[in-house]
Order: sequence, then structure tokens, then C-alpha cells
Amino acid sequence: MSDILDKAQALIKCKECPWYKNCLTPMQISAEDVGQFRTMMNGANMPEQVKNDLDRFIEGTAASGQNMLLQSCPVFTQRLKESPRLAQRIKDLMLNWGSEEEEG
Repeated sequence: MSDILDKAQALIKCKECPWYKNCLTPMQISAEDVGQFRTMMNGANMPEQVKNDLDRFIEGTAASGQNMLLQSCPVFTQRLKESPRLAQRIKDLMLNWGSEEEEG
């Protein structure tokens, strides 16, 4: 009986999450976000060369971050932390991505 209650509670928790049906999304860093960093840098008392280097670093980090990072909902993150088997199943799925198509 407690198993059924746990599943119902998990479903409710998931549906109440603001990320519902959108558990993972690629990191989105907009020009506006980068602009906010630039605005903060303008207020800092730094040599111009340091500001330029930092500006290039921020742009590079933003570009690579969008290709490498994911945002995940808190429920998904919690479930991965609590269930090593779930994390392993997802890892196995990724390692075997496309192999089902070749077999079928």
C-alpha cells in the first residue's frame, strides 16, 4: 500500500513542479544576460585590458555553456540524487543511443 502512496505522491510532486513536462532544457544564456555582466563590470574599478579579457572570457563561457550544460527541474534532480539506479538507467540509455534503431 505504501508503494502506491509513494507513486501517487511522486506524481503530484512532479505535476506541481513549475518545470512540469519540461524536466531538462539546454542552458539558455541570452545577450541580455551577457549585457548584465558587462554592466556590472563597468561599475568595477579595473584596468581596461582586464575588462576586455573578462568580457571575452564571459562570451566564451556563455557560448560553451549553452553546448554543455542543462538546466533541470528540482524534482528531476532530487530523483537522480535519491536513485542511483535511475541515474544508471539514463546513462545506459545515453550510451546506447541509436542502437535500437540499428537493431530494428
